[in-house]
Amino acid sequence: MSLTVRGMQATDAEAVAGMVRGLAEHIGTGFVPKLTGDRLNAAGDLVDVVVAEEDGHLLGSCLGLMTFSTWRGARGLYVVDLFVLPQARGKNIGLELLRESARRFAARGAEFIKLEVDETNVGAERFYERLGFIKKTEDRLHILEQDRLKDFIGMGKPT
Repeated sequence: MSLTVRGMQATDAEAVAGMVRGLAEHIGTGFVPKLTGDRLNAAGDLVDVVVAEEDGHLLGSCLGLMTFSTWRGARGLYVVDLFVLPQARGKNIGLELLRESARRFAARGAEFIKLEVDETNVGAERFYERLGFIKKTEDRLHILEQDRLKDFIGMGKPT
């Protein structure tokens, strides 16, 4: 039994989408992500996915995007989702996934990593703190969801 961390193949996409749904369930959002294997494969030009595999079974995944910080004047890795199956936790799989993703993005010029953690996911908070991530409480996430985006684009001017 040896762990392999590698880039996602198209045939892995549905299992990765299932892991994203598992992450939402793990943190108890009550929201079911709309990600499917087909949508993930179609977004291959935007998202870079690494997976952890052991004996032909996927155990975890890390989905990342290239971002740019005007404040840093630098490219960075934005971790969209990092998930390890419950039965595989405690074996440093998340660490290896994050490291491989960071290596891949560093090769493309990334100089930092940015991510968000749901406030109820205390295990993830501890994990990232152990790795040296600094929690920035002064930033607040704002999202304009799909239905409101369509309204916003159509209106031309917010009310």
